[in-house]
Amino acid sequence: MKKTIQIIALSLIFVLKITASKAQKQIKEGVVVYSASYDIPADQLQNYRTLPTEITIYFRGDSTAAIVNQGGTIIKGVSVLKNNYHSMIIDIPEALRKIVVVLTPAEVEQENAGNPQFTGKTGTEKEKINGYNCTKTTITDTKTGTTYDIWLTNDINIVPNSVSKLVSSFGGVPIKFVTFNRGVKISAEVIDISETTVPKGFFSASKDYQPMSFDQLKAMSN
Repeated sequence: MKKTIQIIALSLIFVLKITASKAQKQIKEGVVVYSASYDIPADQLQNYRTLPTEITIYFRGDSTAAIVNQGGTIIKGVSVLKNNYHSMIIDIPEALRKIVVVLTPAEVEQENAGNPQFTGKTGTEKEKINGYNCTKTTITDTKTGTTYDIWLTNDINIVPNSVSKLVSSFGGVPIKFVTFNRGVKISAEVIDISETTVPKGFFSASKDYQPMSFDQLKAMSN
């Protein structure tokens, strides 16, 4: 009898391990695609007319790269969040220019200064969004007290990226959420996540890209 109970106990542990492994899929390399819309004051719409409505993020390990097309200019924003590393690899076909910019820690801090900090409270409401089982979490801007509802899943686990990082510390992968970039509110939603191989060298610039400081890039943009 004792031996039977031990076998049942071991079987239960095995079943629990299988259940746990099915409950969350770890994806270490692949692509995530977000839809994006922006809350921009009417008097500033002209300045933001080329913002992308879709953002593609490639990731491998701790490295991520956001790819956006702004009026024909292809911008690859590379981040290694744990090292506070951020760079921009820019291809301007119309001007036949290729540029790479590596931001300093001070520049990263300045770029993020206008973004809110959040606290979060997990709710009980559940919803299936684009195939993912999600739980609603209410986040609060610690500066203004403004609250937002976001939806997180534990069906999968992927590394946080430049789109999701502000709301990635509340117990799940953000699927439908709000985030901010330079103080601009962005409503984002995962369209697709796929496990695939990212090409070698994808997170760095080749030798034909011209190094430039962030200040030089901003002066050129003006």
